[in-house]
Parts: sequence; structure tokens; C-alpha cells
Amino acid sequence: MKKILILLLALSLLLTGCGVVQPAASTEPPTPIVQTVVVVATTEAAPPTSVPLPTQGPTNTPVPLPTETATSQPPTAEPPTAAPQATVSTNTSDLNPVYVDNILGKGIFADITFSSDRVTLNCYPREFEITLRAIHPDVTRAEMFYRMVEAPTYFRYSDWFLVGNMNTDGNGNFYITFKATDITADWRGLDEAVVEFQFAGVNKGGGVVDRTQKIEKLVKYYKDCPPAP
Repeated sequence: MKKILILLLALSLLLTGCGVVQPAASTEPPTPIVQTVVVVATTEAAPPTSVPLPTQGPTNTPVPLPTETATSQPPTAEPPTAAPQATVSTNTSDLNPVYVDNILGKGIFADITFSSDRVTLNCYPREFEITLRAIHPDVTRAEMFYRMVEAPTYFRYSDWFLVGNMNTDGNGNFYITFKATDITADWRGLDEAVVEFQFAGVNKGGGVVDRTQKIEKLVKYYKDCPPAP
């Protein structure tokens, strides 16, 4: 340690003896260091202006629908095509009239005639005419009855049903139109049957003078069209 101090002291004396000239201090003021500050201008966007809220709710004013102006007549809708119906013959020449024997009239009626030997519910013919003539002097009114017989067995019979009074011309001639719909519903459902008739002569007082024989198995009934011969 002492050696280091001695060396430092000797070095200091050596430097002083050599007369090291120190530079004189400059009297000029130091050149100022100009620092250029670049100012970057930033444009701040103004905050959006808030939309004022309405003071009252919107008015529910109905908006009218636009009126369409027709430029052309709309197409006319065609009616639906009806389902084809079964072909029904309307030729009366294929009907066979029935002329009842006067013996069955029993001296009460004569010339009993059916304009057809068949009647149908859903085909042709659906009705036929019955005519007769009173030959008993006391007969002023004619009543007609019918019954149904199941065919082809002819085993089951219905009761006799009164159709009613026949029409008259006032001269002893009587007539009536018998329709398939006149048959009671319980028996119209048969596919095939026979219609049998009986006529009663009534006098002015409403008493029955007499009845004809039962006119049997002369008129056929079919629910639909009869089979082809």
C-alpha cells in the first residue's frame, strides 16, 4: 500500500515539473443544439351526434294496399268435368208393354195395361204408366196396391202396400205413373225382384166393390241396368 502511494506521489511531481499546459477555457458561448420537434397534427373525429329519441310512439297509420290495375281479363275457370255416367238407353222401342188378361179383372176392371214389363232404380226405365177401365157400374174410384217378390227364387214376399188413388178422367178410365222410388226402401235394395199388383174398385160411399186377381210375375224390378238378353 505504501508503495502505491509513493508511486502516485512521484507521478504527480513528475507531471508538475513537466509543465503540462492546460487548454484555456473558451470564452464563446457554446453553440446551442437545436432540436427540431416534428409535431404531427392528428385530427380527432368528433363524436357522433346522438339521434334524439322520439317523444311519443309512432302512429300506427294503416298503409293502404296498392291497387292492382287489371291489364287483361282473368282467365275463366272451367267447371270440373263430371264423371262419366253409365250409358242409359232412352229408346222406348225396347220396352215391352204388358196387356193383362181381362179374366184377372174379375168383372171390375178391363184393359189393364202396363207400358213396360220392367222398371229400374238406377237405369232405364225408372217409371212406367198403368191404365185400366172400370166395367162395374158402381166403381167410381180405383185404388192400386203392390208387393215385392224376391227374384229369381220367388221365395220371399213383402206385404201389400197401398200406393193410393189412381187418376181418372171422370168417364171410368183410370191411370197412374208407377216409379221405382215408390217402392219401399227396404225392398228397393234388392238387385232383382218382381212387382205384383192388385186393383180395388171403390163406390161413391167409399166401400170396396171388389178387387182384381193378383197380377203376378209380369213386371220385373232391377236396382241397376238389367242384364243383356
